Amino acid sequence: MTSSTLIAFDLDDTLYKERDFVISGYRAVAHDLTAIDSAFNFDEMVHAMTTAPVNPFDSLAEYLHNRSIQQSIVLDYDIPRMVATYRNHFPDIKADNSIATIKRLITDGYHIGLITDGRTSTQTNKIKALGLDRIIVPDNISISEAVGGEKYTPLPFERMMKLNPDINSFVYVGDNPMKDFLWPNRLGWTTIQLIDDGRNVHSQQVSLPSDDYRPQYRIKSLDELPTLLSTIN
Repeated sequence: MTSSTLIAFDLDDTLYKERDFVISGYRAVAHDLTAIDSAFNFDEMVHAMTTAPVNPFDSLAEYLHNRSIQQSIVLDYDIPRMVATYRNHFPDIKADNSIATIKRLITDGYHIGLITDGRTSTQTNKIKALGLDRIIVPDNISISEAVGGEKYTPLPFERMMKLNPDINSFVYVGDNPMKDFLWPNRLGWTTIQLIDDGRNVHSQQVSLPSDDYRPQYRIKSLDELPTLLSTIN
């Protein structure tokens, strides 16, 4: 592949581990509550959310209810506020080797994009926390809520192509076979799956509706991407 290639990445569980965002969000909620009243124990609240059998915020609400009774606390902090804090916090997440790989690809002459599903505020905070906003052109960052279409539709991929008319070939690197590869495959992109190392939120071991959901290539680490790209005509 040549410098007239754009490589678009998925975000969650591709450029960082989504579980890290989840824990960061739980900690943000616990910090918020600790600031309201120190009777609410930070570690106990995080534990209640991380070990919840079903919904983490239901488990936290139960903890808060019981502690409020024990300590005679009047608390106005409901589940919608927990969810808002979780979604809007500035996350403590790391990009691991992904930033180094992207910078190498840029040095090699590739153009870089990002296509991610999610809320604009949540995904923007992740992008800024990882430093991706400093190395990817803003127009080439696609967040589903902002552009009006998720990866289940062709819209974000067609939009990337329209915004880059001088690009001859497009690549999408993602992890989730249920939504990452169908439309780029149909639109003639090269598709590459980052194999789950056992920490992904969504399993890759799923029954796919058809073969066009499957990636064309698979890699175990983003470190392998530059070498793979050099072998693809």
